Amino acid sequence: MFERSGTQFPIGSVSIKCLDKAVAHKASEQRVMATQDNDAAFDRIMESVGDDGPFQKRYNLIFNVIGVMFFAMTVVNILVILTVPEHNCSVPGNEQHNVSGIERWKNLTLPRALNSRGELSFSSCTMYNISKYPTETSTSEWRFEENDTIPCIYGYEYDRQYFDLIPITEENWVCDKELHATNIFAFIRFAEVSGTFVLGQLGDRIGRLPVYLISIGAATFGRAMAVLAAPHYWLFAALAFVGSFASNTGFQSPLIVAMEISKDENRAALSLWQLFGWTVGVCVTPLILWWNRNWIWFMLITSVPCLLFYCFPQYSIESPRWLASQGRYQACIRQLKKIAKVNGMSFNLTEEELKERIPQKEIEKTFGIASLFSGWHMTKLTTLLLICWICNTIPTFTLFLMSMQMGGNPFLNLFWQGAVELPAYFCGQVLCDRIGRRLTNSGAYLGSAVFCIPVVLIIHQSGNEQYVTVFAVIVKFFVCVTYFALYLQSFEVYPTSLRQTGTSFGIIISNVFGALGPYIVYLGTNFDIRLPFVAMGLIGMAGFLTSIYLPETLYQKLPDTLEEGRRFGKDQTFWSLPRKPKELCTEMQYKLSQYEAITESQTE
Repeated sequence: MFERSGTQFPIGSVSIKCLDKAVAHKASEQRVMATQDNDAAFDRIMESVGDDGPFQKRYNLIFNVIGVMFFAMTVVNILVILTVPEHNCSVPGNEQHNVSGIERWKNLTLPRALNSRGELSFSSCTMYNISKYPTETSTSEWRFEENDTIPCIYGYEYDRQYFDLIPITEENWVCDKELHATNIFAFIRFAEVSGTFVLGQLGDRIGRLPVYLISIGAATFGRAMAVLAAPHYWLFAALAFVGSFASNTGFQSPLIVAMEISKDENRAALSLWQLFGWTVGVCVTPLILWWNRNWIWFMLITSVPCLLFYCFPQYSIESPRWLASQGRYQACIRQLKKIAKVNGMSFNLTEEELKERIPQKEIEKTFGIASLFSGWHMTKLTTLLLICWICNTIPTFTLFLMSMQMGGNPFLNLFWQGAVELPAYFCGQVLCDRIGRRLTNSGAYLGSAVFCIPVVLIIHQSGNEQYVTVFAVIVKFFVCVTYFALYLQSFEVYPTSLRQTGTSFGIIISNVFGALGPYIVYLGTNFDIRLPFVAMGLIGMAGFLTSIYLPETLYQKLPDTLEEGRRFGKDQTFWSLPRKPKELCTEMQYKLSQYEAITESQTE
């Protein structure tokens, strides 16, 4: 018995069954072609104006590489400035008590406690009540009990080796205000959810270009105005929400336009180029703060340049494919002429001719998110994908925040966390095309869980900061591989009519749960630094057990209709592996020849 991705072909009956399936598949293809005439016609129009010319290359460089790099800085900068440095109580009076050494004074005035690394160090939020002893009392006579401690009534002293002027140190968001930064991180996640839901739908209603301009305007305004709002916590939090509201659409809009004006075989490369711009932005941002040290200038440097992308009217276009789908044929022609001019092509199509080439097509009736749960099998696939998205998003955000708390140089920690993303995406692409999406995704989840174990074992031991950083970077590598594979699976499992809805719904739900990430980090920084890695290890195992039950999509015909989506992967067995179509064809031809030989001998 031959098996390919769960489809069984018994010898003898293989030819008839395969031929029947081939006929059914051909009929299905013809039905699908009827719904894809518009896309095919528009592809031919794009070929006539150039779908791989100078215009596409310049658009991609400006908006999907350089633009994304600057926009990534606006996403990351708020997270960097809310890092909590080492701190303890500021206790005045060492001169009055004739104590010259700072360490000696700390030993006299600060109690010791175990920190999140399990090390005995000075307390961060309490001091001894030295007022119980008069100034003339010698310090050698001081004796304090555990109940002789009070809060830091004179303010705080911060370790300013890496962080000097940031909101945490300027406004003392520590101790009784230690949840201020954590809550802002949660607000940011909810902002991304809200923005994706609102602006994502708005992009299909008013266009990709207006949503992109709204996105960069909101990000710049929210981040730049935050420099004035730090003394007013709730205003600062509101501006953080505004600045993060359009985080996802700031990346999605230019990528969608680039894909809709480029030929099909270039679309995967466009995604990788955008990921390259994102990685550069993430890596450069912490280095700017390390160099500048003043959070006000840092926020302005990493946010205001986004406004430059209002200044490219010759390339900042609306998607002509979207304009045609909306019946805005005259505007579509204007955009096509702009592309043709830069590409050195002639374009003389009239509005009436465009209407004839792109007639109104029948759209399958769906019910939005509700359709993702239509039928048991579709519900199962949607639930598995949602759990996988959650298991990817929580570690991603947690690792980013933890990189600033793992010891050593926090800026270099964050740099390596960002730098590992691009090779991870390339690796994900190779593995997804070689061994399939399912094994790549589940294997990467398992890898992320396994490499959390050494971190838990060594992070409490002093002098292991470099090893901890290396293992954390490896965990981030596997998490990025799962993201690449998961994005492909979401795109390929859902039918055409629900593909964008299903993928966006997964991102929205995962961002809601991603708000748990800051609180997981809070447990690590305030109780035990091992706890976030324990949590990420368990989440990785949950992702592994979930993703292994998703169907394999490599070499599979993608579902086009809702009915095909309800059946997709239903006949795959658990241990099936992807086989290339050429290999399957050779096997079928061999068995077909066997069947013909048997038939011929029976006839004789």
